[in-house]
Amino acid sequence: MEQNFELYQETDGEPQNGFLFIGELAKLTGTDPKTIRFYERAELISPPRHGRFRTYLASDVRRLKNVLTLRRLGVPIAQIRDILAMLSPDEDVLASEKTVGLLRQHLDTLRNRQAEITQQIEKTSSALDSLVA
Repeated sequence: MEQNFELYQETDGEPQNGFLFIGELAKLTGTDPKTIRFYERAELISPPRHGRFRTYLASDVRRLKNVLTLRRLGVPIAQIRDILAMLSPDEDVLASEKTVGLLRQHLDTLRNRQAEITQQIEKTSSALDSLVA
């Protein structure tokens, strides 16, 4: 089953009052509030606070959805932080040449890891065959 990994660009889920609370953002993005707080601690998102409450703006929604998409692609948090640091808040993450370059590097890393795992599977299978025979 193929998934669509387009990064968030539209205004879907636009905060009606100008902001969302964490529960509303979690529901909108299909994630858990603990995950959102984790990304805050990792400094991938930094919503303003109003007293005890975090309030998420449309830009925070867009940024979180981009983070979630990159994580689904297996991009490490440190690399996501690098991608986000290189871009202006309004810059389209997916269309950026900087992002394309980092995603190409990530794809190379995944392909190398796949080759290593394939070799490990073959060696393990061979070892198992010799032990069972």
